[in-house]
Amino acid sequence: MKITATVSEHYEKAMTAYLSDLKVSSKSVSTYTQYAHVLTEFGEWLKDKRGEEHGTEITPLMISEYKQELFARGVKTNTVLHYFTLIKAFFKWAIDNGFYAEQPIKKTAMPAAEEVTHDIPTLDEITLLLSGKIPPHTKRSTLRRNRAIITLFIQSGLRVSELCNLRVRDLDYENSNVFVDHGKGNKSRYAPFPAAAQRVMAEYIDERKKAQKTAYLKPCDYVFVGENKDKPLTRQAVTKLVRGYVQRLTGHSGIGSHDLRHAAASIWDYKGANIRDVQKALGHANAETTEKVYVQILNKKKAAETISKIFG
Repeated sequence: MKITATVSEHYEKAMTAYLSDLKVSSKSVSTYTQYAHVLTEFGEWLKDKRGEEHGTEITPLMISEYKQELFARGVKTNTVLHYFTLIKAFFKWAIDNGFYAEQPIKKTAMPAAEEVTHDIPTLDEITLLLSGKIPPHTKRSTLRRNRAIITLFIQSGLRVSELCNLRVRDLDYENSNVFVDHGKGNKSRYAPFPAAAQRVMAEYIDERKKAQKTAYLKPCDYVFVGENKDKPLTRQAVTKLVRGYVQRLTGHSGIGSHDLRHAAASIWDYKGANIRDVQKALGHANAETTEKVYVQILNKKKAAETISKIFG
């Protein structure tokens, strides 16, 4: 009698094939890492809960049980939505490639997104972060690197994964832009690189060249590195240093990398940049996403004043 694979074994086979395909088709390390983490975690749950069951199909009931467990563990609604979006994309690929017959994640299984409240630095705090003042208890060996990271987030609006993946060749001092190679959605774009960001970046690069006893950095070198000069800082490391730097200097706790990206958008708005320019600089695929940022974060008082002037 033929022994069929268990539900979890069949899933493991499909997942391995999918991740192998994704690694070739996607040039974004961040995208691959996210899918690998989410799909592996779901696979571990399957093995634990359905490891003895034979068959191939994963049912909507299994998906419902997994969602209940995620919520029971305290996973936030928007995180669950993100997980299910990635898992659903995997199953679409798996159906197209003959691993499964039906999509187990139905529309009703997707949790409704919760509105996110953003906490960003005030204009005075942003000014302080860009002033060059040294936060208390700062290591001299990482000061210039960390200052460059903070400044680049605020003035260029980069995502944390985009900053981690920056190479020396991506910094264009002559044209005042940063080339973002394979950002979110595997799309490339140019982000602003103002004079202040260029100055702190040049100081950091000069210090790094002296530390490495070299006359120049190779174009392919990662811009922001830790002790291992061949590998970029991780997302977790950048988030940790941003939170510490901002809190020690301003006293504002809980500010992360993405909050500084929103701070960049708030400054552009304050200075009068139009929504289309903000959309392009932030790398949003459509204006609706940028408009949500405007609604939730940016200077609505200024918008009201502008409209009032139209009517005299």
